[in-house]
Amino acid sequence: MLLMAVEQDDRIIWVVVEQHRPKGRIRSRIVLHLGQYRDRDAAEAAFLDRLATNPTLRAVAGRWAANAADVLSDRKARARFLLHGVTSGGIAADADDLLLRREEEERRARERARAASWPAGIPSVAFATLGLSTAASLAEIKASYRRKAFLLHPDRGGDLAAMVALNAAYEDASWYAEWRG
Repeated sequence: MLLMAVEQDDRIIWVVVEQHRPKGRIRSRIVLHLGQYRDRDAAEAAFLDRLATNPTLRAVAGRWAANAADVLSDRKARARFLLHGVTSGGIAADADDLLLRREEEERRARERARAASWPAGIPSVAFATLGLSTAASLAEIKASYRRKAFLLHPDRGGDLAAMVALNAAYEDASWYAEWRG
């Protein structure tokens, strides 16, 4: 469910919109016209008050909570919800949890894909460039990078190509160490 401000006849009207997904397509419909309020907080307070007293609105909120995972699996619906979402008696909290979990799963999938795309020797090459074993911690990687950067930096008479290789090795090694845990 979304709390949205709609411009109507040069006035700002607050409405509650339900998103649903019949036949795999995201649809929206206005469930409640709240009226004019000076800001989002006032409109949200009015919505929560009506939610507490209106059984039909509670039923719609319950339906939204039950179907939120399906609706928010759609990228456009998720973007719209993030743009207009409202905290409404725990409904948005459920959606926030769903969105955070989904984003975390997507991040982990990207990390797994990146790790799978690496040829077998890249982490060991990165660690060897830094002069470390593949079991080095992030602090050790950072310290080794700083020591070597001090020697190889072009402003201190070092070679630009060697510094570029060191930067790439540092990025790969630190990412690998974070991914490894």
